[in-house]
Amino acid sequence: MKYEIKNIAWINCIFVSMDTTSVTIQIWVNAGSIYETRKENGISHFLEHMFFKWWKKYKTAKEVTETIDNIGGEFNAFTWRESTGYYVKVAPDYINLAIDLLADMLVNPTFDSNEIEKEKWVIVQELKMNQDNPHKVLITKFLEFYHWDNPYGWPVIGTEENILSFTQDDLFAYKNSLYTKDNLVIAIAWNLKNQKEIENLIKDKFTHLPEKKTKEKVKYSWIQTEKKEWFFKKKVEQSHLVLWISWVNVFDDRKYALSLLATILWWNMSSVLFQELREKLGLCYYIWASSYTNDEDGLFLIRAGLDKKNFEKWVEKINEVLDEIVDGNITQEQLEKAKGYVIWKTEIWIETSDEMVGYILDQYLSKKEIVNLDEFVEKIKKINLEDIKEVAKLLKKENRYLYYLE
Repeated sequence: MKYEIKNIAWINCIFVSMDTTSVTIQIWVNAGSIYETRKENGISHFLEHMFFKWWKKYKTAKEVTETIDNIGGEFNAFTWRESTGYYVKVAPDYINLAIDLLADMLVNPTFDSNEIEKEKWVIVQELKMNQDNPHKVLITKFLEFYHWDNPYGWPVIGTEENILSFTQDDLFAYKNSLYTKDNLVIAIAWNLKNQKEIENLIKDKFTHLPEKKTKEKVKYSWIQTEKKEWFFKKKVEQSHLVLWISWVNVFDDRKYALSLLATILWWNMSSVLFQELREKLGLCYYIWASSYTNDEDGLFLIRAGLDKKNFEKWVEKINEVLDEIVDGNITQEQLEKAKGYVIWKTEIWIETSDEMVGYILDQYLSKKEIVNLDEFVEKIKKINLEDIKEVAKLLKKENRYLYYLE
């Protein structure tokens, strides 16, 4: 995996060399829900929607989509707590067109008032769709509970009241404060045959973006709740739970051992939780375990849908499995299988240009450094059984908390 980081006209750009039949251009901006005030909550996501409407060169949403559809490309975006991303994936012959389209989108939006009013109701329907999905409701309510009243726990999509209140002035003010040369990264993955030409194109097309951001994310704050169990009432056929443990942040090298521990517990059908709780006991249809890390903190989550009548009994079974792990009942064979799974899954995952760019940008924005694939594999291979048993102690019972829908 070869890459080069260059600053082009005040914009950090990452060029990733790949032997691939596609090219992906992704632009990630440090502009997510953690940059919002209570009144602004949801504006990062709203802005993402509106960037697809009416620009200077491409006049209508239909013209934009037809431009990409006619060449068999992909064009989409996403909004997270920390950032918002926009990407185009096309055949290499169309890389200039893709950059031209993304530049017109981010530099020259019009945010037409009529389009704003229409899009409000589109996003309200997206909100209602999420509210009908117990998985979405569970994680939204859990994060609100976990972070209490600050932007780190507010829903990325915002509230219906906020969505309906946003104006053209609001959108331009927010865009101009964060969509700046020093606050975004452009990453491109392809064979790099005409890199100099692409660098000149970026310099030309993005020249009119503001140079410096004028808005900062809210300072992170978090206090662990003393209450070990919390719930939210919603009409559902089964109880959905989040069992969580506070974890390490992205700068802690223990995250590699923890990712292997999460793999041993879940991530495939031979994992401990799947085998013990679904296959042997048949207590659930789904059970997931995962670890998340970011700048400020980390979380280990177990999520499952359980029968309401036997909810407490099945939660205790999950705790029994975790107790076994905490006591060090992990084998070398389990560790080696987890290593193989993580390494090969990552290698397969980044075979395509779009996933490779996501892999690179996720690291760069969180740490301002990139662990290439060879370095990552070496870090995973070095982890031994004692490392795993040591981090498993973080799962001890006094560190576990429970949130659920019933």
